[in-house]
Amino acid sequence: MKKIFQKIDNKKIAVMSVAVFLLSMLPLWYLAGYARPSGDDYGYSIYTHAAWLDTHSIWEVLKAAARTVRMAYIGWNGDFVTTFLFSLMPEVFVPWSFWIAPLIMSGALILGTSIFLYEVCVKIMGMAKEDFWIFDAIILLASFQYIPSTKIGMYWYVGATHYIIPHMALLLALVAAWRFFVTQKKRYLAAAVIWAFVVGGSSYFSCLLLFMLYLVLMAAGYRKNKKVLALVLPYLVCLVCFIIQCKSPGNVNRGGADFGLHASAVAAAIFQALWQGIVMAGRYVREKTFIFILFLLLGVFGWEALLKRKSSFSFRYPLLFVILMYGCYSSQFAPAIYAAVDVSMGPETMEYLTFLPAMAMSVFYVEGWLIGKLGLNEESSMQFALKWRSRVIFPAIFVCLVLTVLNSHWIGSSVDRDALEYVLSGRADDFKEQMTAQMEVLLDDSIKEAYLVPANDEQGPLMHMPVTEDEEAFTNRVVRDFYRKDKVVIRTE
Repeated sequence: MKKIFQKIDNKKIAVMSVAVFLLSMLPLWYLAGYARPSGDDYGYSIYTHAAWLDTHSIWEVLKAAARTVRMAYIGWNGDFVTTFLFSLMPEVFVPWSFWIAPLIMSGALILGTSIFLYEVCVKIMGMAKEDFWIFDAIILLASFQYIPSTKIGMYWYVGATHYIIPHMALLLALVAAWRFFVTQKKRYLAAAVIWAFVVGGSSYFSCLLLFMLYLVLMAAGYRKNKKVLALVLPYLVCLVCFIIQCKSPGNVNRGGADFGLHASAVAAAIFQALWQGIVMAGRYVREKTFIFILFLLLGVFGWEALLKRKSSFSFRYPLLFVILMYGCYSSQFAPAIYAAVDVSMGPETMEYLTFLPAMAMSVFYVEGWLIGKLGLNEESSMQFALKWRSRVIFPAIFVCLVLTVLNSHWIGSSVDRDALEYVLSGRADDFKEQMTAQMEVLLDDSIKEAYLVPANDEQGPLMHMPVTEDEEAFTNRVVRDFYRKDKVVIRTE
């Protein structure tokens, strides 16, 4: 057994980890072929689609996108960057091209998470690259398989653009800020400004995290390098964009006449968010238990990786760091609490996607501090690491496999199960057949009054707001205007 353990090094485990993650994504990517635009996807793209049909000019499409931003800012919401992207839904340009949207959104989450983790694990903590691939696969597996809403995460273009794209931009803004702090190279400052602009014009959730973490970096890094204060520039860019968002007249239409900045409401939201973070973490333990099995693996591999690391980074303040990570996680509850209006599953998705890296960073930091306290030198660390592999890592993997087999409902609650069940039950093919029948009518320019076959109400992981019998319903109107019909309604006979 000892010889077997020695042959299975972390490079092989990294390959297997990435392979498992990619295999887990196949059902989700396969399901992208069934995804269709829905509701707001059409609504925000009416003007851009018309511009493309009339002119086939990208410039005219961009002008129409700007018009959409202006109208939305006055009438509904102030997130001008993501609203601009809303209006560029794939089917603005090519019918039946919506399948690319879930691939773009999943790719954005993978890209942002991977670049951020690489910076933390390899560049900052000095871990080996193969260890980073193991951790990246673990975090991404948890991110996709137990995401609160696949609709927000992948299949609803407007929803995913509103939450996933800013989340990716935030992670890249943090990487750019750290690289500027370390190197003082202007290109990283420029990148930080660009990503801060995207965050500031997109999402309250990601804005809060950027404000918090940039302040911490500037305050903690000032004594070591005063040039870190140059990060005030992207900070102010994000702040100005954030204020522009908040000043949108459309916020009153969406949040009510009392919507605005109130000090008492802000304080109450902060305290409620701190408490809600504890409550939601308890829910994760009950409902997403398998992610803590993954965190166990992350912890045992993380200990070994930190023993072998080559970096001068020191883990001096574990309690402060854990408090900071909890603050980052709990901050994601504040916008929805403050707004006190009905929200989609977007906020819960952002809470979860923030919880995972915050938990991982806390585990690594505390382990790094403990290793420092034990005073292990490089030679003793390597000896300890060899024993750790045979006595802890592989037994831990075995225990995790046994626990997973004994608790099959952990896997049963995964997104893959929902996707496979939706496809294998035949409901996905039924939905696609119904959508095909609808599109044949909608794409026929000779038909001005479109009577569509109804679609089934169960879309599994997909997102679909069905056209109804009421021709003045929201979905009916936006589909009508997108396809330039006089009327769109469900056929009842």
